[in-house]
Amino acid sequence: MDRPAVPAEAERERHPSLFEAVCNGMAVAVVLLDDHRRCTYVNAAAEGLLGRRLAEVRGCPAGDMLYRARPDGSHHPLADWTGDGGSGEAFVRRGVRFHPVAYTVRPIRDAGIVAGSIVELHDIAERRRSENLLVAQKKALERAAGGASLNDVLNLLVQAAAEHLGGRAAIFIADEAGARLRVGASAGMAEAFLQAVDGLEIGPDSPACGTAAHIGERVIVRDVAQDPLWAPYLAVAQEHGIRACWSTVIRSFSRKVLGTFAVYHCSPAAPLPDDLEAIDLLAHTAAILIERHRTEKERQASEALLSAVLDYLPVGVAVYDPQGRVTRINRMMRRFTSNVLPSADGDAARRWRATKPDGTPVERHEFAGARALRGDTVVPGIDFQYRQDDGNDVWTRVSAAPLRDDGGRITGAVAAVIDIDAEKRAERDLTVALAEARQNELVAREMSHRIMNSFQLLQGLLSAQTRSITDPGARQVVEQAFGRVQAMAVVHRRLFEATRRDLTTLDVAEYLRGLVVALADAFTDRDHCVLDVEVPVTVRMEAGRASSLGLITTELTLNALKHAFHGVDRGRLAMRFDVVEQGCRLTVADNGVGLPKDLDPKASSGMGMRLVHGLVRQLNGTLAIEHAQPGTRFVVTFPA
Repeated sequence: MDRPAVPAEAERERHPSLFEAVCNGMAVAVVLLDDHRRCTYVNAAAEGLLGRRLAEVRGCPAGDMLYRARPDGSHHPLADWTGDGGSGEAFVRRGVRFHPVAYTVRPIRDAGIVAGSIVELHDIAERRRSENLLVAQKKALERAAGGASLNDVLNLLVQAAAEHLGGRAAIFIADEAGARLRVGASAGMAEAFLQAVDGLEIGPDSPACGTAAHIGERVIVRDVAQDPLWAPYLAVAQEHGIRACWSTVIRSFSRKVLGTFAVYHCSPAAPLPDDLEAIDLLAHTAAILIERHRTEKERQASEALLSAVLDYLPVGVAVYDPQGRVTRINRMMRRFTSNVLPSADGDAARRWRATKPDGTPVERHEFAGARALRGDTVVPGIDFQYRQDDGNDVWTRVSAAPLRDDGGRITGAVAAVIDIDAEKRAERDLTVALAEARQNELVAREMSHRIMNSFQLLQGLLSAQTRSITDPGARQVVEQAFGRVQAMAVVHRRLFEATRRDLTTLDVAEYLRGLVVALADAFTDRDHCVLDVEVPVTVRMEAGRASSLGLITTELTLNALKHAFHGVDRGRLAMRFDVVEQGCRLTVADNGVGLPKDLDPKASSGMGMRLVHGLVRQLNGTLAIEHAQPGTRFVVTFPA
């Protein structure tokens, strides 16, 4: 027997037009079910949402109207439907497609008994579309963080754009020069079309994306057939069913144009505000991904450059974390350390030996790296002997410094190791050589002292012999010999003084000045002869060659003092030493009476000139004798 109509149904039956007018005026889709969960009424909003008229759904079970999605993407009727109330999400079938809805069920009770249900349906397709955009954005960012390629993550965005906007989509990326656009990702686009537009020039005369990238603003082309800028590409666009193109600029955080986000439709169309909002969201996400990709590429390039530079440094370099573990190490440093600071590894620490100034060993906690992790900067470093795998020791110098963050906290340390084994060996050899040199210097000084004593003894003997000789000729010969011995003594004394700090070389300027002054003091009368000395250059010369130069200077000076100034009230003798293109040049000039016209200096049989010629040959030099009018000029030139 049929159940009596509930008051609500009775009221609806008595005033059908009023009930329907109220329900049809509601924006919410309303479905009425009887106690057997069969449809008895749908309002106009529900008809629109279900895609079916009331006559088509009256008497249908609720399970035939609402569906759930299976994990495999298929749909099945909502079999667990109850009329006791509740809410959830499901799908309604509209032809061959399933449309997402949110439902709320409220039971209708009569005397405590459920007599039917009121079902409210809300279209959540737009919300789902927005959620799908956010999911695509989140997934792209997560995959990028996980190391996915730029193409893979951009493909997620263009696929989301194509699904959300019901069209096709592509992302174009500006090249390094900012002159052309290259295809970065696409969804639903024909390969032939992508090849045609890949490398599109950025400029005011390029269609859609090229213009947008040039002016930095969005370009909407509702109908490409009506846009003159599309003329060169119109044939390929029509071939692949492209009638509308919406191009949005992709910008970096610094507002630099990175590329464009393009959406294509098969019929003329203009975007709605919600469409532009969705595109902007995806374009912003694309900007993050492209800029991250470029930053990562720059970081990798910088990392490769830094690694290459560090590996070719002749210094071992390593960076350690606060626990002393290696985070970066170059090729040279691998020779000395493994993956931790030596101070943190007992076996490694035993390879390193250093001694403090007081002779006590440097302990592990005093190693350079350990101190750096405590905040000390150890520069120029500590000298260690490092025991190599082959058992041999090499000298190294280890320095280290702490690494700190912006807050001043120690985040690690950097250590450097220099191989100073050759330096230490050279230092040791130098110490030995200096000791030998000091010993040789003592010997040389003793020998020089004895030579000076011999000169003094010889001078004394010649002086005594001179007084006992009555023959004028013999007396003259002995006096000449006495003068030369005296001059040689002066040369030797000056040579000894000039080489006091260096036994092998001497300063020619200092040596010649001192020599000429000594000769002037010993052999001239300052009232009748003035000596000028000019040595404008400083030259280091081997002591043996300097001795020959000194003897030449002495002979020429004494020769001028002896012969040049007879009958001259006040003589002037000038000596000058220069560095010239041929090597070195010594000039000795006087303002005296000059040489006799019939005298050939080269054929002179005098002991002094023969000595000068011999010494010049020892220097591989030449001697030029010039008439100065007045006086004579002697010029000695020899290789440096």
